[in-house]
Amino acid sequence: MKSSSLLKMGALAAGLIIAASLIKNRGHGDADTALSNDALLVPALAKDLNAVTALDVTAAGNTKIVSLKKTDAGWVAENLNNYPGDVNKVREYLIKLSQAKIRESKTANPDAYTKLGVEDLKTDGAKGVMITLSGLDKPVQLIMGAIAGAGGEGVYVRDPAQKQSYLASGAIRPEASINSWIQAEITNIGSSRIQKVSITAPDGSVLNVAKQKPEEQDWAVLDPPKGKELSGPSAGNTVTGVLDQLRLETVQPAGDTQVDDKSLYTAVYDTFDGVSVTIKTWQLDGKDVMRVSASFNEALAQSFAAAESDKAKATAEAEAKATPSAKAPAFDADKFKADKVAALRKEVDAINARTNGWNYTVPPYQFGNIKKQMSDMLKPAETGTPAAGTPGNPLNLPL
Repeated sequence: MKSSSLLKMGALAAGLIIAASLIKNRGHGDADTALSNDALLVPALAKDLNAVTALDVTAAGNTKIVSLKKTDAGWVAENLNNYPGDVNKVREYLIKLSQAKIRESKTANPDAYTKLGVEDLKTDGAKGVMITLSGLDKPVQLIMGAIAGAGGEGVYVRDPAQKQSYLASGAIRPEASINSWIQAEITNIGSSRIQKVSITAPDGSVLNVAKQKPEEQDWAVLDPPKGKELSGPSAGNTVTGVLDQLRLETVQPAGDTQVDDKSLYTAVYDTFDGVSVTIKTWQLDGKDVMRVSASFNEALAQSFAAAESDKAKATAEAEAKATPSAKAPAFDADKFKADKVAALRKEVDAINARTNGWNYTVPPYQFGNIKKQMSDMLKPAETGTPAAGTPGNPLNLPL
């Protein structure tokens, strides 16, 4: 009898514990999947960042923004014809995600998901974006909703297979633009490096602007037409900044696309240090497109490196005299020059590796700068005052 009573009391206690647990977790998802505060959001990622082999970002209506995969050649965007991905951006994001922690459990009520932006993405009006990672022990999927907290250092998140949502730490909501995940920068050559720009128009006319020395402020417009006046001493400067952080808007494989000679502009940008970039732009299906290539002038690069070496050597010697007690290593001019030339050659190779086989579109104003002609460098013709009795002054009024 006593034993039976003990069994009944034990069963009752167990039932109360279970009931209490259910009450505690009601509205917070299943007890076996609920995450505790300060737990890592993606523990497997923190253990092995390099195990990730694919990263997808999906938006409302299950629209794929970007589908990145890791290859032997690096990260590429599968949904953009395997255009090179931005490995630094991918790694930066994965590091942030690996450090993110649960800050607070939020709603598990589907009716309240929209307030946090963690509703399912099957509807076109969904506010969140979903990140999907492959290559870890288990695939990871997380809907990233509204940004929260001071400075945006928090995001509402939910595993689409779970009801429970959370507030997680970190700026981990992925950017919802494919250009944020690819090598959108085509070139990054500052105008201060440009020595000469030569633009050939479809009619064969050529606009040349050039400097003699890097320290000169303006690029001279060469061979202006006789009797014409330039718009100003800096007229030629408008064409020299094209390569500075030139970024794509869209990109497509060049394939067997033929250049249209009737609308072709060819712009060649030569630097003082031996790098040369050629941009060909023409009309394709009524829109401007461009191709980009680079070449390397070994002799010019060697001459530039030698001049830079002389400057660096003079600086090193001056510093040694200023602090004679310091034991600085002797300046190695040969190594300095070799390293400088190698860096320039590497820059050319990187541009060609990135741009070979692709047609780009860029912002319209950039196309405009690539298509400049001599007429754009000149002062507008003065219209003058209409004479009395002419169509401009038919009533012979005093002007």
